[in-house]
Amino acid sequence: MQCHKKYGLIPFYIPHAGCPQQCVFCNQHRIASDGVRATAVDVKTTIAEYVGTQRNEKYWEVAFYGGSFSALPREVQISLLTPAYEALQAGQIDGIRCSTRPDALSEEAIDVLVAYGVDTVEVGVQSMNEAILTRAKRGHTATDVVVAVRRLQKRGLTVGIQLLPGLPGETWLTLVHTAVAVGRLQPDFVRIYPVLVIEDTELADDVARGLYIPLTVTQAVKYSAFLKTYFEDRHIEVIRTGLQSTPELDAGKGLVGGPYEPAMGELVVNYQWQQKLEYILQSHREAQISTNTCHRVSATVIYPRTLTSKLRGEKQRNMEYFAAAYSEYDWHWCQWGSRAAKEYDILSICGDGITENVCLIIDNIRYTVI
Repeated sequence: MQCHKKYGLIPFYIPHAGCPQQCVFCNQHRIASDGVRATAVDVKTTIAEYVGTQRNEKYWEVAFYGGSFSALPREVQISLLTPAYEALQAGQIDGIRCSTRPDALSEEAIDVLVAYGVDTVEVGVQSMNEAILTRAKRGHTATDVVVAVRRLQKRGLTVGIQLLPGLPGETWLTLVHTAVAVGRLQPDFVRIYPVLVIEDTELADDVARGLYIPLTVTQAVKYSAFLKTYFEDRHIEVIRTGLQSTPELDAGKGLVGGPYEPAMGELVVNYQWQQKLEYILQSHREAQISTNTCHRVSATVIYPRTLTSKLRGEKQRNMEYFAAAYSEYDWHWCQWGSRAAKEYDILSICGDGITENVCLIIDNIRYTVI
């Protein structure tokens, strides 16, 4: 566990290493181009360079990303893990993690990871729909995922799951199926990466032939927000949504299509809050219609300072959305303790000291937004 220290990642990339076949969407040499390339000789040196004089300032973790770590030849795994394990034993770092495939996690494979100090394993699941996995040429089944996760959990390892919403064949039905199946596994965390179409992949060829239409940013946000909300409601942390921004991706280098958006995570959170507010508004609107009391009303959103950008939305997109979609409402957006909040006499409605809640006040009726 990280305690309350800042997180310090020491990444090593092994693109495609250990992968038994080529998935239709994958070109890790593109997305990992800025990472440190892992070799047995530089792991120890790189750890020292990263940690430097900041040993006690961060929770330092070595991470082996890309490829399928536990599918590498055992001697290669050991050669890479040994310097990291020695650093762990010496108190130079705090943890070791790796990413791998679900069908490369036999009991014997897990034995090696545990023996060399790995405490977190991220499993590339992508989808729990069999047809999607087959079409994506993953080479494993949903059952393989269940077996692998249960094995890791039985050994006391922290388990993460990586998902790729938007693969060929994805629909809302398949997405819900994946969410439910992953939720039942209760992993410790999830990463959500809406599918991007990378150059020199089979998926890029399918786009050129008109066989695959990539997600739009709007579709990716809706898919990701659904997954994130579903998992969070089940106390499963979503630690990332969307690929990490890189200069190459920002410039569109190697990107054929798909919903690349550096602010994807923020857009997803904005949309989650939009949905929460909209649920209350729709209930209020239905009540007005059923009682034949439709009239222009005041709607005030009040929020703590820490949630300002999340509620208002990137470039105030949520404010603009509600002003247009609910134009019969007079909208006010107020931060707790602000002059605007005092002007609208918020405290007389909400009471004093309720500074951590998000509230929606419609015609002097307060709703707590959960």
